[in-house]
Amino acid sequence: MKIKNYPQEERPREKAYHYGIESLNNVELLALILRTGSRQESVLELAQRVINEVGGLNYLKDITYHQLVSINGIKKAKAIEILAVIELTKRLKNTQMTMPVIKEPKDGYVLVKDKLMFEQQERVIVLCLNSRLEVMKEKTVFIGSNNISIISGRELFKEALICGSSRIMVIHNHPSGNPEPSLQDIETTERLYKMADELEIEVVDHLIIGRNKFYSFASKEIFEV
Repeated sequence: MKIKNYPQEERPREKAYHYGIESLNNVELLALILRTGSRQESVLELAQRVINEVGGLNYLKDITYHQLVSINGIKKAKAIEILAVIELTKRLKNTQMTMPVIKEPKDGYVLVKDKLMFEQQERVIVLCLNSRLEVMKEKTVFIGSNNISIISGRELFKEALICGSSRIMVIHNHPSGNPEPSLQDIETTERLYKMADELEIEVVDHLIIGRNKFYSFASKEIFEV
């Protein structure tokens, strides 16, 4: 049966769209990689047969190119695509993800200084942190004028809520190179702290990046670096 003849909820791509990629079984995932079947069998049937012929999913990870192309229905292109996914999976497994940790204001500065120090426009970055102060996500939420007061706190906290972060650090630059906070910076920071209390999210600091120096609202001090 052609894949188009399957009910919508049984087609791998549509199922992934609606329920998430994790909802697919092994055959459906392989079918997405293979993309097409043949006149004799659907891509789902081909995927099932490939798994059966190699002896199960565990054996797929060690399969060779020549073994793949010996399977009826697997040509050169499909074999290479399967091998590429297998190789990428192996590399991801061997990659140790280390998240930056924000233990002090300087850690936040070091993390983003190269992106902000020489920026000609004001840019606002939010760092979403977990309970161990590890950076779960870094997101630029604004690029524009020299007035941070127009920043919507909603955009900052939305990122924290999306990734389940309990703490954030807000960082923006002063294109002038002087990190001294303006009255607008101070008012905006106070507003962000109030919003954070209501959402039960901690703002660990708000940094202003200047030229080889930065201001920390938590420390209320300019640091030369």
